[in-house]
Amino acid sequence: MTEYQIILYKLVETRWHYVRLATRAGKCRTESGVCGSRPTHSLSSPIPPDTDPQAFLREKATSWGNQGYGKPNQQQLQVMTLHFQMKRWTGYPAGAPWFDDWRSGYLDPVQQQLEETCNGIPRGNDRFSGNYMYYYVVFNTDAALEMVDQVAAVASVRFLLDVHIGRREKQVQIPIDPNVPEYLRTLFRVVEKSARTIASELPVLFQGDPLQPEPIPDYTERFRVTGEVAQSLRKALEEKWNFTSNFWDPLTPASPREVVFLNGMEESRKAAVVELIRSKVAQPLYLLDCEEGLFEISPEQIFSSPHEGMVFDSRFDWVIYFSHHYTITFGGDWLLEAVKVLYKGEEERLNSW
Repeated sequence: MTEYQIILYKLVETRWHYVRLATRAGKCRTESGVCGSRPTHSLSSPIPPDTDPQAFLREKATSWGNQGYGKPNQQQLQVMTLHFQMKRWTGYPAGAPWFDDWRSGYLDPVQQQLEETCNGIPRGNDRFSGNYMYYYVVFNTDAALEMVDQVAAVASVRFLLDVHIGRREKQVQIPIDPNVPEYLRTLFRVVEKSARTIASELPVLFQGDPLQPEPIPDYTERFRVTGEVAQSLRKALEEKWNFTSNFWDPLTPASPREVVFLNGMEESRKAAVVELIRSKVAQPLYLLDCEEGLFEISPEQIFSSPHEGMVFDSRFDWVIYFSHHYTITFGGDWLLEAVKVLYKGEEERLNSW
């Protein structure tokens, strides 16, 4: 069951305060405190029967709005940039040998603590030439900097990190080959500056209705896999299916075996595949998300597809690959035949863009 929340803020003298309203198991939990700290006050009240939880949250949020709480203007806040300087890696970051240590040691705990203390909102990321930059709008800059220092101090593997606070994201010039003529280099810099200026104006911190409840991320739904287990799974996936967290069939002819792909799939047929896998496959299942890393998942999560990634199990006799072109590719003899049966009479939809 999806739970929802609304977070509102209020500037009191020089400190931002927050109130977080969240549904949970038929109740509404109200938490309040100073941004950068865990809640100092909390109260739980039942949601009346036959009442829409989202409507109940909106009503509660309206009363807090009457006390001056709301969504701040983006220009009132600072941007924190985490600038990691990594060994160069071609392709999606989850394929890099350092990815698991970096993600679990830095980005995950930073995001978790920003959420728990209502002190930061992700604003995107950028990566090129070994520069990995993650941007967060923060309310309490002192607390955010202290928190990042604490996270970095206990990370099991250290990475070169520079933290920048400012009105805008930290920018690093994209390297240009020294053999490029000077007039082209100048033109490139002009285009780069223009593109970044436009991009900085596009993101809106709080879009649309400020009282619109948002789903609460459920991080318990999938468990991150790291360490020796992750290394073993990645190695076996590469050996058996030639998948390295980068483009795969049908985007490239990478699969060592026959595959079949679809350009979109109906929910009823997705459900049929899920039931088939549930009946034939011993869990756990795994998802190697090319952006986020390696996770244990349940059969119900198979088609909560990532931007780019692959689902498999520990036997590696079947795979399902999701591409950023929204294709779904199936590999493995028994799974291949099952998909063909699902589309009997519609064979023209198989392996067709």
